[in-house]
Amino acid sequence: MTTYAIEGPSRPDVDIDALPYVDRDINDENLKTQVERMIEQEMRRMKRTERSSLPLTANLFEKNSLLKQELERVEKKEPLDVLDTKRYELQGPEDENDIEGWKAAVNNTKSQLESQAGSMFNLELLQKYGANAWRVHNYQLEADLKTIQRNTEQVRQQILEVNRERKQDQTQAAASLQSLENKWSDLISQNLQVEIACAALEAEVQELRRNRA
Repeated sequence: MTTYAIEGPSRPDVDIDALPYVDRDINDENLKTQVERMIEQEMRRMKRTERSSLPLTANLFEKNSLLKQELERVEKKEPLDVLDTKRYELQGPEDENDIEGWKAAVNNTKSQLESQAGSMFNLELLQKYGANAWRVHNYQLEADLKTIQRNTEQVRQQILEVNRERKQDQTQAAASLQSLENKWSDLISQNLQVEIACAALEAEVQELRRNRA
């Protein structure tokens, strides 16, 4: 595959050594096979390390004991503790004469009542403001989606414009390179003809010298 170096219009400091829109030699199956063979040979010559440079172990969650404990549980494949529902049960002590047990049961009942009151308050707030809050949230999501779609379309158009300019530049460069290559072939042919003519004249000169001698 023939490659050429041309100077890009937008990046004069970058040399492009291929014309993918013009050079179709890579589609040749024989050339593909040859390239793959060369790549395979190069990979065989590359040095391979048996061990990775990355550490074998990593100390995670050193500053968070809860996450570290949970990670150790997962590594040991221990089951997760089920949710304790006893604290939500309103039961008295087994011994009816246990005063401390009754105090704990009363405190648990108060906490459950407070929790239920909080849940009811949250439900009332949700019923009153939840619909509007979700509408506002959905509106914000739709606005974000439109912004992302607009930015995506702009980037897509920029990519298409770059590819369009690249194809145009490469097509123009290919025509110029083809013309130069034809001129080069003509000059080579002319030089070859001149060399043949010079060789013939030199042979005639040598023949004349021998005849004169």
